[in-house]
Amino acid sequence: MNKLISDIIREHNGPYRDNGVSVVRVSGMDNKQFLQGQLTNDIDSLGDDQYKLASYCTHQGKVIVNMQLIADGDDVIIILPKHLSEYFIEKISKYILMSKVKFDVDSKSTVLSILGDEASLIAKKYKVLAPGHYKKIDDSNIVINMSTPSIPQCKCILMNPEYQIDISYSEKDKPNTCLIDFFNLVTRLQMENIEKYIPQVLNADKLNTVSYKKGCYTGQEVIARTHYLGNVKKHVYLVNINNSEIHEKNITNEDGESVGELIGECFIYKDIILSHSILRDSCDFNELFLGKDLVEVIPMEDIV
Repeated sequence: MNKLISDIIREHNGPYRDNGVSVVRVSGMDNKQFLQGQLTNDIDSLGDDQYKLASYCTHQGKVIVNMQLIADGDDVIIILPKHLSEYFIEKISKYILMSKVKFDVDSKSTVLSILGDEASLIAKKYKVLAPGHYKKIDDSNIVINMSTPSIPQCKCILMNPEYQIDISYSEKDKPNTCLIDFFNLVTRLQMENIEKYIPQVLNADKLNTVSYKKGCYTGQEVIARTHYLGNVKKHVYLVNINNSEIHEKNITNEDGESVGELIGECFIYKDIILSHSILRDSCDFNELFLGKDLVEVIPMEDIV
């Protein structure tokens, strides 16, 4: 594993409250059928113990928001960036029409993020041993195993404050972003980045956020055509910038030519900044700059 990533995990193994997300409960007898026609992944195959990643896109196939999905009985729980939750509900609600579907932001829920050895202990304690799976504890709290081959990691959703799960967490020295989503390259788009990129640019094929076997959904024609043509020439990468401040987002090569940009949230660690960036796959990763600062691309095998 990359030494920098290893140091960050050791210092920020959590659990920490993820204040940057909202928990949205989708209920009603038509909820899954409705979401099946709106989101990129296959809602019909959303099981009782396996979570999915998905995107909500425009009709042109451009991503509005990335999210995590969990089945909770007849309901579907969506975890998505808090700053986009109202916008998402407003946009998607326009298509409900006669469907019996209701979107509710669960303001009582708390989402915890846990990395490293602490995550391994929690997954073992609650018997959620398979990555990509989750388990409901005492009918009110959910433990999700989100581990990759490189990094043990869990999320916990505390849905009812009256039922306490045996996990203590602190706000002290809390990282300024969710490191689980960050290291998994699940980009939390900012408002200025929404409706600009197709899911494949945001690593949909590596993260399995799109089902190419399901029926029609919003943006499906463009997304499917892009997949089968195989003409995506840029993707999201994790980069390290040797500076504690960012004054621009344009990434250039040694000739000053623009080859990418920073997107989403940044993570500040000591005197450096880590960020998601969209880069041309063909550019020389050894000669990248943000202004005068050298940009290091962290190999994907070190994080996912």
